[in-house]
Amino acid sequence: MSIETVRRNALRALLPPADLPLSQWVEDTVFIPSSASATPGRMRLWSYQRGILDAVDDPEIERITAGKGARVGFTALGNAIVASFVAVQPSPVLYIQPTADDARDSSVEFESMMEASPALRGLMSDEADEAGRSTMMARRFAGGSLKFLAAKAPRTLRRHSARVVFGDEIDAWEVSAEGSPIELATMRTLTFSNRKLIFGGTPIFDHGAVTTLYSQSDQRVFELPCPECGDFHEIAWQDIRWPDGKPEEAHWVCPSCGSVVHERHKPRMVQEGRWRAIAQGQRSHAGFRVNTALSRLTLTLLGASWRLSS
Repeated sequence: MSIETVRRNALRALLPPADLPLSQWVEDTVFIPSSASATPGRMRLWSYQRGILDAVDDPEIERITAGKGARVGFTALGNAIVASFVAVQPSPVLYIQPTADDARDSSVEFESMMEASPALRGLMSDEADEAGRSTMMARRFAGGSLKFLAAKAPRTLRRHSARVVFGDEIDAWEVSAEGSPIELATMRTLTFSNRKLIFGGTPIFDHGAVTTLYSQSDQRVFELPCPECGDFHEIAWQDIRWPDGKPEEAHWVCPSCGSVVHERHKPRMVQEGRWRAIAQGQRSHAGFRVNTALSRLTLTLLGASWRLSS
């Protein structure tokens, strides 16, 4: 039996039932390597991550924008999404970062995740590409390809076509004489009726790429239930309060009932949270706003804790 036959059979074995959600496939299949997390092992999704994966699953949605804070798991989620297009829906994929160094780092992190995941290990070929080269930045697999590119080199975007584009930290993408890298990347997908354009990053500018794209979307916000009254609200920093001189006692105050909610309740609140679109008429463009206050990490130095709001 040839290596190519073995590879095809392995890919068929990975194909899920038609009704298997992407979120379940990720939790069943993807493993986080020790090089990427202090808690390596099978990927466990947070509830707000599931909503983003549901949008990737939705055939009516072609654009996804995520404006996010630090430590909310967006890059790891992006790697899992790209892995699904390697294993389940083989397609030409572009993975774009601001600079060549960032793209190289992403290639290494993605390869580590694939190797850490038993069902994904070995799916990407080391065979030569069309130009006779095999590199860590341009990988092939049965039915598709994966290329890691730098937005800072926009001419490279003109040389590729893709069904899927995943772009990270887009506020750091530089607009050059070649035009907007986001627009150039979007143009690379025009021949695919089932394209997916997934852009995200931490907003750097008030009117940067992240906030601009989000404003063009259905503008989903993630709301958490108050443990006391059950009303849902997006956690806003203006609702984080603390006694004078005691920021370590910071808590959330429910806008509906005024209840004081301490951070120990946050994991359950996040798990029971929901996405709600606040803009109408943008069915094909799902936008997600993920506040760092949602992070289940308690790293106060990184802003994941309510106690850093001071």
